[in-house]
This record gives sequence, structure tokens and C-alpha cells, in this order.
Amino acid sequence: MKNLRRIFTASMLLLSCNIAYSQKPCLDSIFVQTDNNIHLSLAIYEYSDLSVHIEKDMKSLNSILKDRNNISEKEFYTIIYKPDILLSIKQTGPVEKIIWENGNHSSFQFNNQCIICSDNYLLKIQFNELEKLVSDSLIIKIKEVIDATCSIKGRFSRTFNYSFQGEKMVHNQQSDKINGQKDALSLKGGIGVNFVKNQPVIDLSAELGFILAKKGIWKNQYYLSYNQLSDFKDNSKVNLNGFVNLGYRYNLSNTVKNPNWLGIEIGYLALRQGDIFEENTFRLGFNWEIGKYISISPQLYFSGNSTYPAVRIGFGL
Repeated sequence: MKNLRRIFTASMLLLSCNIAYSQKPCLDSIFVQTDNNIHLSLAIYEYSDLSVHIEKDMKSLNSILKDRNNISEKEFYTIIYKPDILLSIKQTGPVEKIIWENGNHSSFQFNNQCIICSDNYLLKIQFNELEKLVSDSLIIKIKEVIDATCSIKGRFSRTFNYSFQGEKMVHNQQSDKINGQKDALSLKGGIGVNFVKNQPVIDLSAELGFILAKKGIWKNQYYLSYNQLSDFKDNSKVNLNGFVNLGYRYNLSNTVKNPNWLGIEIGYLALRQGDIFEENTFRLGFNWEIGKYISISPQLYFSGNSTYPAVRIGFGL
């Protein structure tokens, strides 16, 4: 039993380390319209010191653009700036932006745009006059909407919409929306092959779960499941054994298309036929979904004074 406790403790520590190491949630995006002169969109990767980073990068861009000999006011252009790495200017065509606000549609044409690419954010600014882009007033307004957004707590990834009328900021909440996946109920079924006591056992599974989303991605899942195992050891009869399980999974991935679920579950023998399992048998399993439809689950069975390992390979819906 001491070795069993050590194995269980080490497995839980490994699971906790994997979860902690992988946490980097997707965050929010912001749209801002300022007096029909500038429209900006901000994708946020990291909130920590975001205002400080943006102010520093904007002032650095302003310093570089002091020499404007390479920019012609008669041309349409796009500025691409990677702080401390690259600044490029290329000719482009005008951009039309249609804004929906308070039930009305308004059309604006912006001649130029600036894209700032950072590890913490991606900022796209559409403008007509270069002076508006490099003004201290724009920096102040960007910081104001970031401070307003940081004060709104929540698990979901959102798009926030703001506008400025002069120096007055307006939060257009009716245009805000939740992005990505939301909390959901899940119902799954599948088939598995178990290797118990050196023999293969086929099982059918059904699962009912509740999934919690974090910043647009399903992250935590709690579920109740049932496994019906068919024992073909006795050729004259098929023995059915059923385990009721309670489990938890965590998604290590930060992309919707490629989930990577790792979890733990505990089960109890609720239906017993034949002699492959003893009465009052429990099992502890760790499961890893290596794809959308395939899972691997190492398991330990506890029955009286005996403990033995097993493994299950599952194919689910």
C-alpha cells in the first residue's frame, strides 16, 4: 500500500504540474471609434502591464516617425511595426470601415493603417492623418479603454466596443459579444478495449458531463459515466459487469481545434456477474484523450486486499 500511495501522489503532482505549466488563456479584443477620425482594434494576449507596453511602443513609434521624408501625404500606406525589431511602410489602397452603433450604420473611409505586433498584443489603427496616429491624445484614450476593460472580470473571452465623442468615452455594451466556446452539457458514448488480469475485455460507455469554458476555450470538465464490461471467459455465457464513474478532465490546449484533455476518475463496481471482479471493487483511472475520438486510460483496481493494474483504450463519439 505504501508503494501505491507513492504512485498516486507522484501521478497527482505530475498532473498538477502539467496543468499549471500549460495555463495561458486566450484573452479579449477591443474596438474603438474616435470622432470618425480613427478606428482601432486591439487583440490582447497578456493583460499584465498592457498600458505600459502600449505607451512605450507608441512613443517609440512616434520617435522613429519624426523623420517623415519617406511618407507622402498624397499616397495611401500601411505601417507595420514590431517593437525593437522592424518598421516598414508600404503603399496600399484606402480602407472602408462600417461601424454599427445604436441601431445605425455609418461608413467611414480611412486612407492609412498602422499595425503594431507585440508579444502582449496586436494593435491595428486605421487613420487619415499621421498627426492623429502619433498624438499623445490617442495614447491616453487607448489607456482609458484598457483600464475600463481590465475592470470587467469574467471567464469568457469578449469583444468590447467603445467610442469617443471628444474626450468622453462611451462603452457601447449592446455591441459587445462573447467569443469562442461557452459552458455546455456534453453527452458522449463509445467503445473500449480493457486489458484486465491479462485478458481483453470489451466495454460500452456512456457519459454525461458539464464543461466550463475559460476565455473562449473549454477547459474544465466534470462528468458521470457508466462502463458496461463484457466478459467472454466462459464461452457458454456472457458476463456483464458495470462500473459507475465520477471524473474530472482539464484541457491542456489553448486552441479550439486541437483539444488535449487529461483527467482522473474513480469508479465503483455497480453490476457484477462472473468471477473476473470481486464484490466491492473500486478502480482509479487516469485518462488522456490523444485525439478527438481516441483515449488511453491506465487504471488500478482495488478489491479487498488485492490491487492490480489495467489499461483501457477507448474509441468515443
